Amino acid sequence: MNKSFCALGISVIVLATSACRPTPQPVPPASPAVPATVTVAVAPTATATRTPTASPAPTLVPIVAPTTAPAAAATSAPTATATQILPTPTPQAAAQLQAVVNSPEVGYLNVRDAPAVSGALVAQAKDGTTLDVLDAASTAKSKIGQQDQWLKVRTPDGKEGFAAAWYLRLPGVQPTALPATPEPDPLSASSAFLNQTNALRAQKGLPPYRLANRLNAAAARHSQDMAQTDNIGYTGSDGSTVQQRVADTGYVSSAVAESILGGPLTIEQVFEALQAKPADLEALLSAQFSEMGANAAKGKEGKIYYTLVFAAPATVATPTASAASGAVLDLFNRTNALRAANGLSPYRLSDKLNASAQRHSQDMANTGNIDHAGSDGSTAKQRILDTGYEAQFTGEDIYGGVVTVDDTWNFWSTDPLHLATLVNQLYTDIGFSVVKGQRGTYYYTMDLARPTSP
Repeated sequence: MNKSFCALGISVIVLATSACRPTPQPVPPASPAVPATVTVAVAPTATATRTPTASPAPTLVPIVAPTTAPAAAATSAPTATATQILPTPTPQAAAQLQAVVNSPEVGYLNVRDAPAVSGALVAQAKDGTTLDVLDAASTAKSKIGQQDQWLKVRTPDGKEGFAAAWYLRLPGVQPTALPATPEPDPLSASSAFLNQTNALRAQKGLPPYRLANRLNAAAARHSQDMAQTDNIGYTGSDGSTVQQRVADTGYVSSAVAESILGGPLTIEQVFEALQAKPADLEALLSAQFSEMGANAAKGKEGKIYYTLVFAAPATVATPTASAASGAVLDLFNRTNALRAANGLSPYRLSDKLNASAQRHSQDMANTGNIDHAGSDGSTAKQRILDTGYEAQFTGEDIYGGVVTVDDTWNFWSTDPLHLATLVNQLYTDIGFSVVKGQRGTYYYTMDLARPTSP
């Protein structure tokens, strides 16, 4: 069997008890006219009662607790006493200052275990609740009401943690509206939500989401629609659902979810609110989705309308006609099955990478030369860029000869250099091509890339 192969890849990213012995007391003579009842204690645990005769006078028998008796026996005697010595409780940290929650838009403030929105939730304090501030008063006063500042606080029920200082005011100071929300920058909003979401996911041991341009576009469409209609709802003014909006971008999904919020809110406030709603928190921490998009649009009266879209790309995308061969789909499915077995997210099948791979396979078939350099001097990166794909990183695997799909896959999946491209975490998109040459030869190309903008 004649076969050849080559690979090219570029990758960068005390408890104490005491017993007291009673002192016997003289018993006065009994009066026949007034019968008396005397309790005689039988050491160490039993007591008996009898009615004495007039003479002789009864005597009280004292109980002497044996020095070797266990604590429980000693304390059961009627005349013994027990003293419990408890440890001195650790006093709570003294409050340096008090502050009042000032969060009328959301209605509450989260107290976290770290001074960041990604910190775990310790407690929630309703708007108007007075908190003890545990930081130095001089420092705390300068932070209250200031953006991106945090203070260590204690809630009325004694829970301690960190609260965002820009949602606090001093007692006696009238609540003031938060600073006007600036015009949102869609790209900044997307990045901010991605970073905060992935910080939260990392805290829970979950893999990060990827930011997808098409999901950003679906989010932008709905945010702008809500801003124009001043209506916060999941159904668009044109009757569209999130599934339809995502599909309209050309994104082929297997699962989709959407979170929306609107009002004079900052991104930090929105992220706080999303974590407080079970359905939205589930989307943020889902193991079902792998990609997300986000957008913010400004509406009337300073309101901002936010949309977050979460999705999982379909395991098998529909290739273009030029790549619609059984071999291409077979190799694509084998690649993503291998990645799933290694705990990696699937590659996306790219029409443009299919095209660049097709160009090179056809070139090798025409010339019979198996090499990464094209007959026109092109490189793998140049061929990928020529399709209009704006690539940040690129890679390529090739194979050829009198070989089958199984031969190609067995080599690519076992050779360390080629296997590295199949299970690479740097690339996100992939394309394949198989072209028949002369005398029963076949030429295989696999192109991989990551776009400059996710």
